[in-house]
Formats: sequence, structure tokens, C-alpha cells
Amino acid sequence: MTRQWKRITGRALACVIIVIPFVPQAPAHAATAGGSCTKAGAKTKSGTVALVCTRVSGRLVWRRANVGGAAEQPSAGSSSVSWAWVHDRSVWAPSGTPPKCAYPIIPAGSLLDFGSAVSMVQPGQTRGGSFKPHGGIRWSNYGQYVSGVRITVPFDGVVTKASHYTTDGTYQFGVNIISPCGFMVRLGHLRTPSPEFSRILATLPPAAPDDSRETLLNPPVPVKAGTVIATEVGDPNPANPDGLGTFADFGLVDLRAPNPAASIATNAAKEYASYSVCWAEAEYLAASDRAIAEALPFSNGDPASIYCRGR
Repeated sequence: MTRQWKRITGRALACVIIVIPFVPQAPAHAATAGGSCTKAGAKTKSGTVALVCTRVSGRLVWRRANVGGAAEQPSAGSSSVSWAWVHDRSVWAPSGTPPKCAYPIIPAGSLLDFGSAVSMVQPGQTRGGSFKPHGGIRWSNYGQYVSGVRITVPFDGVVTKASHYTTDGTYQFGVNIISPCGFMVRLGHLRTPSPEFSRILATLPPAAPDDSRETLLNPPVPVKAGTVIATEVGDPNPANPDGLGTFADFGLVDLRAPNPAASIATNAAKEYASYSVCWAEAEYLAASDRAIAEALPFSNGDPASIYCRGR
């Protein structure tokens, strides 16, 4: 091979090296923790959170990166499966194979004190001119207020959405918590957050009067069973007679499959209305709490519910 040919060959190789295309990482706006990705090891950011594309249960999903840049591993006894609402298919989908659900979904006393409640509101009924998938629990009659009602996280999971607002000067907040197996607890009209949940709520836009729109938390915030959510609930403000008293919204959503009873058209969001269940029946609550809930009178006197069998 002549020296001239060698020089030509070397230049050609240099050209090949120069024109090798650069494969960009997935754009940050497309990445969310638990969402799908296409190349293992790819890294990006979602806001200020570093993410790395990781194979989990045979699928490539975005996971939070630790300080070394590797994917964070779930703590012992937890699951890496996350759930997300797929808008174009109107279904809830897990990021991998979810673990089997252990019943009851809400162990005795793990969420709230049913024994001190005075009444309940059925989930799956029209109230105030709109359909409400969630029900509620009341600890005082109208015109009264009971302090010290505590709400706690019933299972290991993640907080996926939160909201807060004011009504006649009273602060109110709500949260959605999802278990790895596929159940969501939805809570509202909570009043005094614990330090752990105060930190979550501090990431939301400022609380505005009567603006209860939910904010998606990206990434979701892990929480452990038994963590205090709120130490006061309801609205003690006498300036708001319609809401006066000690009460909280409570909805239970089974993300694994739509509820056949919810086939009727409603004006509520399908991600909640089509998947909510009657938490006062079946094995969702521990037997002791279920017996108490089933015996409670209805706060609004209305037994109607598309989810519940009735009593």
C-alpha cells in the first residue's frame, strides 16, 4: 500500500468518525418517574429530579437517580411498581407486574377512627348538583366541632396528587395515595397537616380561595403506613354554616379494573368515577371497622349510591 493511499484511507476513517450520528437522550418533558423509556441507562431530568432509564419487570421505565447517578432501589419490603392514568385509553396502568393485594386493604384503625364517627356519606352519589365518587365521614353534627381527629397513611405507597385551598378563610387540603398493588385512597377536607405532609403541600402553588384543583406530584412522594397525614379535619369556621363541623372526604379507588356498577354516565373524572368502590362493603375495611361503618347513619339522609348495595 502506497503512502498516498494510506493518507487517503486515514482521511476517510476520520470522516467516518466525524459523521457518526449522536443519539440524544429522551427529552426531559417526556420523562416522568415510572413512565416508559426506550434505552437502558439513558439519563434525563424531570424538573430538578435526575432520572435514569432502568429495566423493571421486563419493561424500561424512568427511575429516580441517586447521588452516584444509578437508579434508586426500593427499600426492603417495598415495590417499585407505580400506577399512572393513561388518558388516551382511559385506563390505569402499572409500570410492571403489581404485587397481590393483601386484604383488608385498610387494616383496623390504620386510616381513621371509625369508632368515634357519628355519621357517614355514601360514595357514588350526586351531591350539590354533581356526581361524587367519594364518600365521607363525620365526627360531629352540624354546628359543632371536635378537635384532635387524626388521619394516617393506611398502607405503604406514594402520594401522587395533592390540593389545598381556603374556604371562608379556613385552610383545607386533600391527597391521593396509591399502593403498589393498585388501590388509591382519596382524602379531602383535611385541615392541619403533619410536618411530613406540610413539606409536600409546600411544593404546590399557593392555596387560593375555593380552588381545590389537584396538582400532580412528579415524582410521587413515598410514604409509609402509619405516617400522620392530618391532626385536624373539617371546618370550624362559623362563617361557613354549610361546612361547619368535623368531617373528611374519603374515597377508595381500585385501579386494577373498572367498577361494573359505574357504567352510567357521570360528570365526574373517569379516572375516579369509573374505578371507585363502596368502601363500607366487601373486604376493603377490616371487619371491625366495616361493622361500624355499615351501622352509621347517613349524614345527609341519602342512602343512594351506584357503588353500594344499600341497606
